Amino acid sequence: MKRNTLFCQLLFLVLFLLLLTPAMAQYGDDADQELENEDLLVNKDHDRIFKLHPLQVGEVYLSYEKLRTERVSNEFGIGYVYRSYFKGDDFIPDDVSVMGLHVRMSQRYYTTKKHRGTPFGFFHGPLFGYRFMVFEENVFGLPEQNPNDADYQFVGRLYQNTVELNYQVGGQFKLGRHLTAELSAALGGRLKYALSKGAGELLTDNIIGHALTAEDNSAIFVVPSPQLNFSIGYSF
Repeated sequence: MKRNTLFCQLLFLVLFLLLLTPAMAQYGDDADQELENEDLLVNKDHDRIFKLHPLQVGEVYLSYEKLRTERVSNEFGIGYVYRSYFKGDDFIPDDVSVMGLHVRMSQRYYTTKKHRGTPFGFFHGPLFGYRFMVFEENVFGLPEQNPNDADYQFVGRLYQNTVELNYQVGGQFKLGRHLTAELSAALGGRLKYALSKGAGELLTDNIIGHALTAEDNSAIFVVPSPQLNFSIGYSF
């Protein structure tokens, strides 16, 4: 069983690296392009944006975007996660308390010619994310048990790692001298690795997604991740 759990953890790490490698390679290519083309038109007054994402459900999320060439930018975001969701009745998920960290990286290709040299206009590009969450104790809502009972079942705290890969399309525009707004949609998938000692079927009964594999202590799930993103920012 320990060997299977270790295999799942290694599989999760390999998938993480495979998803990250193309993005980092492209990032390096764009940096080289910027250095080789010193005459690129980049507006230094509005090539960076700090953003707040007020519609991120269950988390407080901030991001920073930097224009690298006249049409390509990179964005890095970080968030504190305080709520997640389990399967519920009548297709309505149940919210549960968590503590977690959410990290995102994306690359954007801007297509609006009149905003060339600034991170404004319509864009598209890949979006990668990683999330780690620690759930509250007894998150499965089990009744109190006496450890001396013959049918006693110990269930440990639930931990969950998630990687996601999406492709986003949207627009970002100036509302004032420095105030910006962004609206985008993304579509892709998430891979979840859940770990809770002795949880067994409680994992597949409660965690949202299609179970690829499940054991007594862990399970791996895959789920689509359609998203609608909105942010308010300050450009400088």
